[in-house]
Amino acid sequence: MLRASFPAVLFLLTLFLQGCNTTSTSNTTTFAPVDYNEAFKVGQMVKFADSGAYMARTSGTSMEPVLTKNTIIIVRPIDFEDLEVGMTVGYLNKNGEKVLHQLVRRAGSDAWVAKGINNAREDKERVTRKNLMGVLYTVLYNEASEMRAR
Repeated sequence: MLRASFPAVLFLLTLFLQGCNTTSTSNTTTFAPVDYNEAFKVGQMVKFADSGAYMARTSGTSMEPVLTKNTIIIVRPIDFEDLEVGMTVGYLNKNGEKVLHQLVRRAGSDAWVAKGINNAREDKERVTRKNLMGVLYTVLYNEASEMRAR
C-alpha cells in the first residue's frame, strides 16, 4: 500500500488548488449541461435511496427566476422544529395541491408564513406540522441550464 506523507499531500493539494480558478469576475451562474431525461432518471434513483424524499416537477412561475417551469427537484422530509427563515419548503394547501415556497417568518409557534419569491403577496395558508411535506433538497434540472449550456 502506498502511503504519502502529510507534506507531500499538502504540496499536491496546493498544486491542485493553484490550478483551479476559485474566483469569478462574472455574476452569471453556470449550469451543468444535463438534459431533462437524464435529470429525471437521477431523480428516480434519489427518491428511492432517501426514505421519504420525493421528486417533483415545478409548474408555476411563483419561484422564478430561481425555479422556472419544469424544474426537477427533490424534496426531503424535515422536522418542523428545524425550519428556518429562507428555507424553501413543500406543503399541501387546502385543495390538496403541492406548493413549493420560501419561508419568510414565523406565525406563532405552530405555523410559518411562506411566499413565492416572484409573488407580490404572502401565501394565505400557513405552513404547519400537518401540511409540511419537506424542504427543497436539490435541483436536478432547470430549463435555464439547457439554454445556457448551448
